[in-house]
Amino acid sequence: MKARGLTWALLPALLLAACLASVSVGPYSKVGIVQVFEALSGRGAPSTYLYILSYRLMRTAAAIVIGVSLASAGASLQYTLRNPLVDPYLAGVSSGALLGVTLMIYLGHTGFLELYVAALAGGLATLAAVTLISLLAGGGASTFLITGVAASYVLTGVTMFLMIGLGPKLPGALYWMFGSVAFVTRPLLLRSAAVAALSIAGIATLTRYINTFMLGDDVAKSLGVRTGLLRTTVFALASSATSAVVAMSGPVGFIGLVSPWLARRVYGSSFSLALPAAAMIGATLAVASDIAARLILYPSEAPLTAVTSVFGAPLLVYILLKSRGESPW
Repeated sequence: MKARGLTWALLPALLLAACLASVSVGPYSKVGIVQVFEALSGRGAPSTYLYILSYRLMRTAAAIVIGVSLASAGASLQYTLRNPLVDPYLAGVSSGALLGVTLMIYLGHTGFLELYVAALAGGLATLAAVTLISLLAGGGASTFLITGVAASYVLTGVTMFLMIGLGPKLPGALYWMFGSVAFVTRPLLLRSAAVAALSIAGIATLTRYINTFMLGDDVAKSLGVRTGLLRTTVFALASSATSAVVAMSGPVGFIGLVSPWLARRVYGSSFSLALPAAAMIGATLAVASDIAARLILYPSEAPLTAVTSVFGAPLLVYILLKSRGESPW
């Protein structure tokens, strides 16, 4: 109990520290934390204020939206399927959403609503297909992972063929393909955040029902839970949150895997507690990853997934090794 209380104090502090570091880091080294506070308090130069607002705060906010959305989606999928290897990226949701977005761009449709709907359709269809195939193949945690990764490879291949047809836009499209907040605009951020917030709010209203999945489907049904409908609803909401992120910044991997896993170390099977904890962890990881992406190849910038893979892939291997001969949950 004491550890849980300490965690609730620590998580917001870590997120705040990451955000302060994010708004203090950028291509203009003369704009540090002191200049940031001066500009935001109205005592700095107008040009400095405009730069901080339109660049650093914008991408920090975008990273928070990415982290909260993917962590919430990952947590809801992991608890619903009782599988710690489920993640919007590894399950193929992000790849399906990316294919939908790329298809819309290829056809000349670039409005947020069009991109989001296409991303949602692609992500939800992929998640449904991966779940069905893994169940037919035995339904184990590793089976789901293998099916999701295979689907991701297929969809990514199709996406790359479409991207080749984009011509001069190809370099930017390939960069966006691996996740980036460098090109996020304010309207795009606000729309993505609104959709993600509604999706996560929907997940939050279902927490006590999702908790029953930890007891098994039979027990959940005996408690009056319509497991099929609930699982479908969670799939739709998780895909919606993920699609909002993909439409804004492209797919970002492993945050939806790492954040719920860390939250579950403290809160166990309590989804109502793990969800907000995972969201804060995800936001912190996304902001920290964006800082690293800006600094590692300075003055160039690395894709977000290149950074998140560094800590996400080893954790995936650890979970797989731990699950040998026993339930990974």
